[in-house]
Amino acid sequence: MSFFAELKRRNVVRVGFAYAVIGWVLAQIAEFAFENFGAPDWVLKSFIVLLLLGLPLALFFAWAFEITPDGIKREQDVDRSESTTSQTGRKLDFLIIGVLAVGLAYFAFDKFASDQPTSAPDMVQSIAVLPFVNMSDDSDYFADGLTEELLNLLAKNQDLKVAGRTSSFAFKGRNEDLREIGAALGVTKVLEGSVRRSGERVRVTAQLINVADGFHIWSDTYDKELADIFEIQDQVAGAITQALALHLTPKAKRLTNNPEAYALYLEAVAFAAFQNDGDLPRGIEALDRATALDPQFAKAYELKALFHWMNAGWYVPTDVARASVYEAATKALAIDPSLPGATSLARIAHPTNWSWIIELDAMETLVQSDRSVLALDSYAFDLAISGYLTEAEKLHREVLALDPLSSNAWWRLSQVLYAQGRDAEALQAARKSAELDPGYVGAGMSTIFRASLAAGNDEEAIRVLTPWFDEDYFRRPSIEAFVADMRDPETGRSALKEWVEYRAANAEIASDAVWAGTHYLVFGYMDLYIEAIDSYGPPTTAWSDAEILENWGVFLPVTGYRKTQHFLDRAEGSGLIELWEHRGPPDYCSKDSGEWVCE
Repeated sequence: MSFFAELKRRNVVRVGFAYAVIGWVLAQIAEFAFENFGAPDWVLKSFIVLLLLGLPLALFFAWAFEITPDGIKREQDVDRSESTTSQTGRKLDFLIIGVLAVGLAYFAFDKFASDQPTSAPDMVQSIAVLPFVNMSDDSDYFADGLTEELLNLLAKNQDLKVAGRTSSFAFKGRNEDLREIGAALGVTKVLEGSVRRSGERVRVTAQLINVADGFHIWSDTYDKELADIFEIQDQVAGAITQALALHLTPKAKRLTNNPEAYALYLEAVAFAAFQNDGDLPRGIEALDRATALDPQFAKAYELKALFHWMNAGWYVPTDVARASVYEAATKALAIDPSLPGATSLARIAHPTNWSWIIELDAMETLVQSDRSVLALDSYAFDLAISGYLTEAEKLHREVLALDPLSSNAWWRLSQVLYAQGRDAEALQAARKSAELDPGYVGAGMSTIFRASLAAGNDEEAIRVLTPWFDEDYFRRPSIEAFVADMRDPETGRSALKEWVEYRAANAEIASDAVWAGTHYLVFGYMDLYIEAIDSYGPPTTAWSDAEILENWGVFLPVTGYRKTQHFLDRAEGSGLIELWEHRGPPDYCSKDSGEWVCE
């Protein structure tokens, strides 16, 4: 018998063919799995090498051994009259046919199904713009502002998912592995670089990096006059979108012809994140200087209106901030009537023609053209305080998809979850907010403290605040003593009233007095809480700090405030009921026999 005939008899050829087909199918599966798990390229290459090394071993075993009813034996020990190679061959034929059928089905799917247009989420590429390193002797604000403007410019490309500012800036000054950054932010590409500003010249370096392997996709350096900063932004954004084979990002509109005014604008943009106490006043001051240099700087007026809106009830009384918002927004629109943010803010802050219907309509119109974190968060907050909690939660989760490391976004979500009575989920979200902002008693920590007190869980409230206890603020030697004093059935009421009045009289900023009043609510003194709300005057359509105080009653249903007639009376006076009649009932109220009932 010839050698080739013997190869055939011993099924060596069939084994080789079966091994090749099975190996190809395994390689396709491995490629799909490794890509989705983010494995480096060398893992797949090593797997394929192992498959290739296995082929000669499979052929050797097919030649030297035979499968018999009594097990595997060496071929030379098997009597030819008892050989079962023909039966084994038929089994191999069936195996080959089956695997080929699977392989052909995969090929057909890969060839034809994958050629079909994919859904929008599949087409979207993702990127994080890390804060550019400041190489100058001055502050980081210019570099941070330029980074954020690049981020905003790239975010206008609908084919590109851009991680939010807060999440990207969480990695400022940290030498983290790019793969960890990509996993944390849910992106596949990272843009990083540096900025050096010297007089009227600026040098910007930028590089686009693939997260999976750390390879540079594109890099460049721009050394130009400060007046050419818009050209630099265009070139960086254009190079990135071309490198990712996307539609080109819209060009950066030349906002001003005064480079120093634009530099101040970029500094103000950096303050918009509101990371530290005093950021809002510093941002407004920078914008005042920018508009003094260029009185036709419409975008600076628009940003100034936004700063005053964010400032309402924080550093200045809400009604004072409202007038400032309207003034800045109308100045912006007088120069450029097309600005969507200024248009919305002018409607929201109108001194006489305002209603909840107008405000929600203005915010909804804004987010139709601007799906930025700030716009979505603002609209979601309006929805939440007006009662539309399900819609608000959906938008807050959209914000978190863009900005997963934002302490503010997790805090806003926790409020909406508390308002829906989902306390366990709300506590998790508030804890996440606190973890992301560990430097001081942020909103997440404060929310846990108040929600725990409202639920009667004093032990948790004390545990949360103990590391950040301020003896001067609480005027007690410990947080345990403060809670015990306020819970005292005989003296607690007068002790709390004295403390809140002291805090209001000694408030350093407008928000201190409002936040102190929330303790009436969480310690269960509903009448004092209602008195505190009413101290700001009767409910009207005018902006008032009373809204900030009352929101805690809305967000903490365990207190029972939403069930009170006082809540319904204020809803009537502020125009909320008009909104509910127009838009539909909120999540916690319904109309029964012509009367509104809330829970």
